[in-house]
This record gives sequence, C-alpha cells and structure tokens, in this order.
Amino acid sequence: MRESLLLLTVAVLPLALEGQSPVPQIRTQAPGFYRFMVGDIEVTALNDGVISYKTAELLPTVSAEEIRSKLFEAGLTDPVDMSYNAYLVNTGDRLVLIDTGTGGKLEESPYFKGAGRLLANLKAAGYRPEQVEEIYITHLGPDHVGGLVQGSERVFPNATLRASSREVEIFVKRRSPEVEAKDWRLAFWRGLFDPYIKAGRFLPFEQDTVLVPGVRSLFTYGHTNGHTSYVVESKGQTLLILGDLVLVGAMQFEQPALETPYDVDRPAGAATRKRVMQIVSRDDWWIAGAHLSFPGIGRVRAATTGYRFLPVNYRLP
Repeated sequence: MRESLLLLTVAVLPLALEGQSPVPQIRTQAPGFYRFMVGDIEVTALNDGVISYKTAELLPTVSAEEIRSKLFEAGLTDPVDMSYNAYLVNTGDRLVLIDTGTGGKLEESPYFKGAGRLLANLKAAGYRPEQVEEIYITHLGPDHVGGLVQGSERVFPNATLRASSREVEIFVKRRSPEVEAKDWRLAFWRGLFDPYIKAGRFLPFEQDTVLVPGVRSLFTYGHTNGHTSYVVESKGQTLLILGDLVLVGAMQFEQPALETPYDVDRPAGAATRKRVMQIVSRDDWWIAGAHLSFPGIGRVRAATTGYRFLPVNYRLP
C-alpha cells in the first residue's frame, strides 16, 4: 500500500509542476541608500542612478589595450556602469545634503537618462525633503544640482543652499541675455538657483570654512573652477566627500595623474587628485565618491604603483 501511494505521489508531482507558470524575474535592486557612521555623525549614501560610460571617453590618453587590461583586473568590462551618488549628513543637530542628483532633468542626454532617483531613495532612507536644512554643492554638473527644483519650486523648501563663490560667480554675478544666449547652461543654472536666491536661502562661501559643526569645505580645484569637497569629522574619524575628483576608480587610484577631458583644468585636476590621495591614505580618512560604485565609500591605501581603493565592508550602523 505504501509503495502504491509513493508511486502515485511521484507520478502526480511532475503534472502539478508542469501546470505552474514560470516565476517572472524582478529586475530591480533594493532602494539605493546605504547608512554609514563617522563617529557620531550619520552619513547616508543616496544613489541617483547608474549610467554606462566608455572608458576611452573619460580617459582618452590611455591605450585601448591598457583599458582592457585594467578593467579586466577590476572584474569590469567596457562600457562601465558609473554610479551617480549624493550624500546625506545628519550631524545630530543639522541635516545636510551634499549634492542633489539630476532631478530627472536632461533626459534626452545619454549622460543623464534614467537618473533622477535621489528623492525616492532619500524617502526610502527615512527622511523627507522638507527636513533637509542645508544643501552643499560640490560643483555645477547637472547630476549634482539638477534636483534642486521641480519646475520653479524648491524641492527642499527649508534648506539653505551653499556653494563656493568661485563656482557660481559665472551666473550669479552676470545677467547678460547676450551671454546666456551663447551658453544654455547659464539659464539652466539660474533656473535652479534663483528660487533659493529669491527666498533668501542662498549663501555662497569664499574659502575653506566650517559650515556647520562637524562639516567643513575643502577647495579641490581642477574639475571645475570652484570644485569643492566636504570633510566630515567626528570622534577622531574623518570622511572626505570627493565630488568628481575620481571618475574611473578602476584606473585613477592607481594612476591619479591620468587626466580627463571633463576637467576644465586637466593638470590642476590631476595635481589635486594626487594631493588628496596622499592626504587620505596617510591620515586614514574615509572617502566617498560621487561616481564610485555605490555606495562609493571606502579607504585609500598606498600601493607599489599609486594607490588602491578598498570599498567599505558592509556594516549595520
């Protein structure tokens, strides 16, 4: 009898499985946020999107063979998926957002199409845009400032917007229709900053300065005229939020002198990158990169040639 029941079960089981529909693939990731502590300060990495770039476009002086070799060593293939990251810093007293993502703008461009996820990830991380009290801009790249407004309304209505005066003087001090007609970016930037300026919530700074206790600016010229990184410090720990100092992590850590055409001053960009690598490796700082693979956080160590990036070990805060 037991043998008959067993044979019946075995005979029926394939029929039941054959009647089921295939389980569809989901094809999405978890929400793009990652929590990290710097002493008593909470830092939340926020992903705005992932865009593929051909490495030769970013590093045109490097041979195709070297690109293939270095990407292979890093387990990558060309084109490389580049993360667009911003960082939310909760000091305990102030909530600071460093860069704002694209805001879903310039979707017709392959460099921004599919980004614009920062706001959803900020909310998924447990915060609301009206809670943000300070916004610090590394530079004027659309993937760093596009999320400031929706239409003509401030996305972060209670925030004071801050940026290096060297970065914003090109459109804050110049209001010439003739000049703007020659460069679409001026009107684009003005549309993003004007709502904060008119609300009395824009405050540029002139030099390296403490912005709130635990967060200070660090001038890192080269990528743009006023490119600024931000130093987060608490209880002997330090995190440097790099902005666009490194675009191709698989190669520019080992060879920080590699220049990119996206830097307005290529030699200065390379020199700044080398100087920063020396500081963060020597003093054991954490770094966070706007275009390092999400969450973009790790340490830098001196190597036989150049430096190497060590991604943060996944941890719970």
